[in-house]
Amino acid sequence: MEGRSLPRMALRRPRIGPPPGDRRLLAVVAGLVVAMAVLPGCQNEEPTSGDPAEASQSAGGGRTFAPDRPRADEDQSPRANHPTLRTTDSPEPGSPGRSTPRPNRGDKPEADGGWSGPRFGAVYHGMWDMSWSDRAELLDKLASIGVRWVRIGVQWSLVQPNPPSSANGGWSVKWGVPKADRVIDQAVERGLQVSVTLLRTPDWANGGRGPEYLPSDPSTYARAIERLADRYQGRVDSWEIYNETNNENHLRASVADYVRLLCAAYPAVHRGDPSAKVVFGGTSGNDYEYIDAAYRNGAKGCFDVMATHPYNSNLSPLPEAPSDHGWWFRNIDFVRDVMLQHGDGATPVWFTELGWSSHANTAAMESYERGVTQSQQAQYALQALRITKRDYPYVDRMAWYAARDETNSTLENNNFGLFTLDLQPKPVALALRGFFASH
Repeated sequence: MEGRSLPRMALRRPRIGPPPGDRRLLAVVAGLVVAMAVLPGCQNEEPTSGDPAEASQSAGGGRTFAPDRPRADEDQSPRANHPTLRTTDSPEPGSPGRSTPRPNRGDKPEADGGWSGPRFGAVYHGMWDMSWSDRAELLDKLASIGVRWVRIGVQWSLVQPNPPSSANGGWSVKWGVPKADRVIDQAVERGLQVSVTLLRTPDWANGGRGPEYLPSDPSTYARAIERLADRYQGRVDSWEIYNETNNENHLRASVADYVRLLCAAYPAVHRGDPSAKVVFGGTSGNDYEYIDAAYRNGAKGCFDVMATHPYNSNLSPLPEAPSDHGWWFRNIDFVRDVMLQHGDGATPVWFTELGWSSHANTAAMESYERGVTQSQQAQYALQALRITKRDYPYVDRMAWYAARDETNSTLENNNFGLFTLDLQPKPVALALRGFFASH
């Protein structure tokens, strides 16, 4: 099927949202009044020392992670200003490792109750600094409002900080791997599907250039993700290959280099877990030019799911996009046109990040920094769900950025949460709970 001819994006910006300047203002729909209520939750706090040495002593109960040995059949061959993923807390004694039985994927419902639209998820910073009791409480509350899957960023540099030639194949068997085990298991235990984004390159893999640079040899990433896909088989149902690959704040690589790595990772994931999906690293905005370039460099057949991050600044998703730029929510149409033009119409699309930040604005703010009221945040979330179901049936998952508010970044990045920093529900959480309960 042939899509319509595509306009050119004048500029691919490193931030989400329309650039400052002479832009048409869109009318904002009146705020949704949502009754506030407090969801029940655990009040216990658990200290985290952040000391890897202590973690080494406390995490010994997890399953041993075997050194990286070649398989017999192995070929030896959100967001712009996101804070660095931090991991300053430590696993507690008795960390469960791989104690959770692997679920039978065939038993999982394909619809969320009566809701037949895109499966709703949340970006969950489980690998960041948070007490284990807060993690458990937040996951319980996410599940209670209708969240059905979580997207978790796992740092390659944390779980395999040393080269494969070193002890244990370079894997952090007393710290990084047990932590990832427990973070993933906590989500699975609550019936949540898990999608992992494996990102941030260790120094040994790219000559110490920094975590935002790809490995010098794509096969090092491929071997690592194969091992992890095998380890989490039945617990992680999809693997996203890096994040916002068109955004140099997250990844500094040419399209061609990213495609080479993607195409190395694809068969590796399926060797590790034949049932897992491989997700194209979600682009900052609906960057159809970047995606078109990826196809032209051979990306077709190297992923099972296309992904974008269609933030819409502080504006409602209801109106048609006022321009052809990729940062508008509704310009997912152009991404789909690219896919059709490359004969890839059978591949689904996921919004692996999407959201509105709830905060007050000032006259000095750039357009992409602007926030919305909490009632608008709730309203726009429901609008995005309805619009996606009605107009974009090829989008079958969407993940809200983020599960809760933060304090370690900009005003904008800190206030996207469904829940406040102290885990109280914002109007958006209550609106979603009511929405999914009524469908």
